[in-house]
Amino acid sequence: MTASGNAGILDVYDIACLAGGPDRMVDTALVALIQSGRVRIHRPGQLATVTLSRRHPVEAAVLDAVGPTGHRSVDTIRWRLATDDRLLDVARRLQREGLLGHAHRLVPHLSGGRSSPAPTGEGRRVLHRLEAQPPADDIAPDTDAMLVALCGADRLPDHEFHAAIFATTRTVTPFRRGSRSSNRIEAAAEAAEAASRTPNVIHGTFNEWVAPGGPTAPRNPSRRR
Repeated sequence: MTASGNAGILDVYDIACLAGGPDRMVDTALVALIQSGRVRIHRPGQLATVTLSRRHPVEAAVLDAVGPTGHRSVDTIRWRLATDDRLLDVARRLQREGLLGHAHRLVPHLSGGRSSPAPTGEGRRVLHRLEAQPPADDIAPDTDAMLVALCGADRLPDHEFHAAIFATTRTVTPFRRGSRSSNRIEAAAEAAEAASRTPNVIHGTFNEWVAPGGPTAPRNPSRRR
């Protein structure tokens, strides 16, 4: 089957990947999960899971990134999924089908960018046809997921809903490399998690997340070879 033939069976997350790369897939999944009641907005910019029910591997990845406890920002969710094979496999399949190239581009966002493969000429033609006649969404029906997949979250018709998910996290500056959270406690937790995965982490890395007089956290002892 040709790439053109495959265009008819692209699902909402395939389309999101083709149109905007991994961040667009995350945004699409979050809108689907929130509007279907599986993720809730704890407070503006902070998300929490309600149920782990998933209809697609990308939704499963996003639910795992939000986690069963605590509250995550969109930027942190994207960071946690940067190397998740469930998202990368979507891009690999689209490359095999001739819709995504192997060269990379920087997808612009107000809070930063993500390197992702660019659509091929055939991929761009497929997107133009899908934008002109959006397909039915069998994975996230009765949500705005397809709109976000094709056009981006900025096109959500409910501006308050958009702001509650995205606005407070898009303009933040990372406290340090390794986390994009605008919440100091969440950033400290991300640093601790990263430190636990790195045997020879420098002892000051985690401690710098907590400013003097701010929330306290256990200090990591120095590790010497």
